[in-house]
Amino acid sequence: MRLKESESTADQAQIRIFDEMMRDIRSEAGPPRCLDCLDLGILYYRDEARSAGFGLCHCQQAISRCDGRPPFEYYDEKQKAMVPCPSRPARIALKRVLLLESRSGIPSRFRGKFLDDINQSDPYNPSLSLAVGRASSTVVQFGQKSAPGLYLWGGTGCGKTLTSCAVLNELLRIRHSEVRYAKISRDILGKLRASFNPNSEIYGEGKAIEEELATVPALVIDDFGVHRETAWVNQVLYDLIDARYEHGLLTIITSNEPMESWREISGGRIYSRLRQMTTEIEIDAPDYRLRTQGR
Repeated sequence: MRLKESESTADQAQIRIFDEMMRDIRSEAGPPRCLDCLDLGILYYRDEARSAGFGLCHCQQAISRCDGRPPFEYYDEKQKAMVPCPSRPARIALKRVLLLESRSGIPSRFRGKFLDDINQSDPYNPSLSLAVGRASSTVVQFGQKSAPGLYLWGGTGCGKTLTSCAVLNELLRIRHSEVRYAKISRDILGKLRASFNPNSEIYGEGKAIEEELATVPALVIDDFGVHRETAWVNQVLYDLIDARYEHGLLTIITSNEPMESWREISGGRIYSRLRQMTTEIEIDAPDYRLRTQGR
């Protein structure tokens, strides 16, 4: 399915209520007590006073009674026993998020970038706004088998990789879900080729690499379509997206080419799967990196 820029009005509304939706994802207990973390217990810190990265929210630091080390317990004088720290759930969540982030493959320049960090208004671009709106819907609907992925395409620097990585960061922060970023030439085709080389550190691990990519709950495939010159490449790509389609897993694809360019490749099999499992959005925007320089 391909969306038009005229369909972006509803998606702009989706963006405006995104924070409210995030609250509902974690709890139905009413308004959040902490407006900074929305009761998630963790924040992404960017200030100069500490290293950038996920950390415990101040609301959890304020109620903490332990020393911050597992098993996150403290000695209760009344009970004369070690009991769980009030901040224990958030600390456990933080450890999981940090571990998953380290395994995610998200490039360092895109770590900690969330959907509300994407500049859509200077100047306003309806296609980028549409992409961000659909991306926010993707986060909210994550885990629903019928929820479609995204096929984001456009010129260099239009914001497609930033948008796709922002989805992964949101899923890390909100869902504490395993996610993966894979650049098609380096992380997929390059590793699979290396697995055939006896001198490679990953020799013989091709099946394990394919299995990991096929089963991770959320996957971004970056630069899809750059390498498609051989039957082997086409088969690898088809097998990957077909496996993810069959498992009902979230797949976000970025490309410089429209989905239509795949219609005649491999008898149309790849094209057919892409249409079934993703929503196509063209981002027709100037180089995002140039627009944000100096900000």
